[in-house]
Amino acid sequence: MTSVAITHDYLTQRGGGERVVLELLELWPEAQVATLAYDAASTFPEFASHDVRESVLGPLRGHPAMRALAPLYPLAFRAFGRFDQDLVISSSSGWAHQVATSPSTRHVIYMHTPARWVYAPRRYFGSGAKLALALPLTGALRRLDRAAARRADLFLCNSRNVQERVARIYGVDAQVVFPPVDTARFTPKPRGERLLVLSRLFPYKRVELVVDAANRTGIGLDVVGAGPALADLRELAGPTVTFHGRLDDRAVTELVEGCRALVLPGTEEFGIVAVEANAAGKPVIAFAAGGALETQRDGFTAALFHEHTSEALLDAIARADALETSPEALAERAERFSRPAFRNAIGRRIEPILG
Repeated sequence: MTSVAITHDYLTQRGGGERVVLELLELWPEAQVATLAYDAASTFPEFASHDVRESVLGPLRGHPAMRALAPLYPLAFRAFGRFDQDLVISSSSGWAHQVATSPSTRHVIYMHTPARWVYAPRRYFGSGAKLALALPLTGALRRLDRAAARRADLFLCNSRNVQERVARIYGVDAQVVFPPVDTARFTPKPRGERLLVLSRLFPYKRVELVVDAANRTGIGLDVVGAGPALADLRELAGPTVTFHGRLDDRAVTELVEGCRALVLPGTEEFGIVAVEANAAGKPVIAFAAGGALETQRDGFTAALFHEHTSEALLDAIARADALETSPEALAERAERFSRPAFRNAIGRRIEPILG
């Protein structure tokens, strides 16, 4: 029987990366999970039934000092010691692939994205004190990161646009395995009246464009998510905009199934929420970049826009309203990214390296 360990950056939220780990545990339920920090109350409850171990920095989860210690994250993963399982799978958008493995271990990296704050700090932080603190550290962190990436026996990534970034940053030829989307969770239904945004609220997500469009036109808008941009978005928002914060899966499902369309105004590596919207029979209004170009078909499942302006977004909203694709047809197309499709694809990639 193959012994397996799974590493993941942190288990403190309910996002696409965490869903990937749950699917890996469906394939290898006895696997040990190692993570920077684990908060059972903030992530998916299914993790409670598995062997989850957190790093030496875990007790600081939720404390402001945790972010300040980000340059130490690679060392925190190294502090787990050498993994000697037959197979280690690192689900990483930062540092989970920095773990040490024995010479006989096969190490697979599943990359969600190279660390944004290391390779695109100005885009990630904007400007100010955080950027000034981060910039002097990026050189050393890039060297560590690239060395760890090149030690992998198999490098997988979640989309073709990340594949291109991996080639540019690491010089590695990665294989694409699209991440799992729980399409069975949704029932395709007719369109509702309100637009929906499901997003972590960081400035680079460009949610302010959707809020501005709602203000201009009086369109109802529901925003689900939390993050450092929330206060500014609340100040900008008019009376038709409702902020829901973080919601559980049931509440999110109800909003997706009842919305007019889902809006994806930023550039996503893959964009699971766009596929979820299709599974619920809803069109997507998306900026024409990143994963949206791989999961959506302009004029059929989505209305894409090419400029980050309110005018371009409003035009896309009108085009989305005019789409004639049935909810059932949208849901059928989403099945290409289902949970079984992910498990089959990743199993096929990993099996050959285990010999």
